[in-house]
Amino acid sequence: MAGEAERRLERQCADLGPHAALLLAEALAASRSGQHASVIILSAAVLDVALREPAGFHAGADGPTIAAARDSREAFWLRERRNGIVHYEGGRGGLMGEGGGALRHDAGRALTVLANALEELNRD
Repeated sequence: MAGEAERRLERQCADLGPHAALLLAEALAASRSGQHASVIILSAAVLDVALREPAGFHAGADGPTIAAARDSREAFWLRERRNGIVHYEGGRGGLMGEGGGALRHDAGRALTVLANALEELNRD
């Protein structure tokens, strides 16, 4: 799952604004090196920046398109998962020493959510 999402995101990187592109490159590097929590955190950050940065393909997106990318159930999941990592809220899957399976899975999901949202913003 992560491999396909990585390829989709690599194709979109050049079309992002400079801030989002930098964060996306770091998210992809983190994915390749198995830094699963970082992938989740950076994926959420890329989406936040891409929605606000005044450069990149999304700059011409209309309100409904932005809302679809920002407010989807999956985008909400991504923000919640990121918040569960950066703001300690009790034990969360993959963060309490029980192995990396849950975190690895969620990192792949985070990349897929991000790829879907960016593709939504880039629709013609």
